Amino acid sequence: MASQMKQWVLAKRPVGLATVEDFHLVEVPIPNIEEGQALVKTLYLGVAPVMLRYMNNETEFERPLHIGDVMHGRGVGRVVESKCDAFKVGDIVQSKLRWREYAVIQDEPYYLTHTMHNTDLNLSYGVGALGMNGFTAVLGMRDICAVQPGDTVLVSGAAGSVGSMVGFIAKTLGAKTVIGIAGGEKKCRLLTEQLGYDAALDYKSPGLYEKIDKYLPEGIDVFFDNVGGELLDEVLGRINRRARIAICGRISEYLIPPEQYHRPRNLYRIGLKDAKMEGFFIYDYAKNHHEYEHQMAQWIREGKVKPYEDISVGIEHMPHALISLYQGTNGGTRMVRVDPSAH
Repeated sequence: MASQMKQWVLAKRPVGLATVEDFHLVEVPIPNIEEGQALVKTLYLGVAPVMLRYMNNETEFERPLHIGDVMHGRGVGRVVESKCDAFKVGDIVQSKLRWREYAVIQDEPYYLTHTMHNTDLNLSYGVGALGMNGFTAVLGMRDICAVQPGDTVLVSGAAGSVGSMVGFIAKTLGAKTVIGIAGGEKKCRLLTEQLGYDAALDYKSPGLYEKIDKYLPEGIDVFFDNVGGELLDEVLGRINRRARIAICGRISEYLIPPEQYHRPRNLYRIGLKDAKMEGFFIYDYAKNHHEYEHQMAQWIREGKVKPYEDISVGIEHMPHALISLYQGTNGGTRMVRVDPSAH
């Protein structure tokens, strides 16, 4: 095993969107492990919009990130050395590995480590379909929204890492009509041609709300929301009785101060329509992760879920992979293959 490894550290706080200059790639010795620890060789690392908030210490669920610290992030890796009973050499794990070629983990809640069982499938799925993104899609659609046969379903951020699986799951659970919202013609084609959506609505073109009315004239039974803001408010004005709304994210407001957040007008319709709107955080459901993995693996093998991935090769590409999320150029689960030999 090599004695040195590469890792990305935070060089400075971003001003607005992240730029390449906010990160610094350094080479350091591969760490030695102590009792209770395991050394993991990183295979894949994922990126997510929330990482911009990590860089500015704007979350309550992640440890503070100081200038010079290794960037936070989850990934998939192989245990190469262990002094911890919970992990054995050869295990494939998904965990908070951070942006580095080798990571030291422990069997404690902070790392949210999940040992993968369905390793006959692509290991990259541990970042997406068999990882937190896939688990989020299952939790939101099956458990919170409880999609039923005949439901009409609308999904915002439908081409993203979670949204790219939500359409498949809604169809698998029997939804009658599943409509996705995304930005640009390319992403909209992706929704209908590869991600299982019945129709795609381009929020970058005029008349989005009129298009929602056109494609869902009977109203909305289920809304899986990754965007928030004005769009959520408009959807509340179109919900059916006993509608279910899962609040997964609100990327439309990540870059604006709280005083500029949209003030909803249609919130009263939740009570009027006897509806349910629930926010959720996948980390709170750690005890269910093995069940989510097996469910998704079954659907993948049956061809009901077809994971879509956007993969760059080489740890050098981590900043560009993250920045692409905010530029809207990616589709599906965005990740980097850190180990070129990983399958």
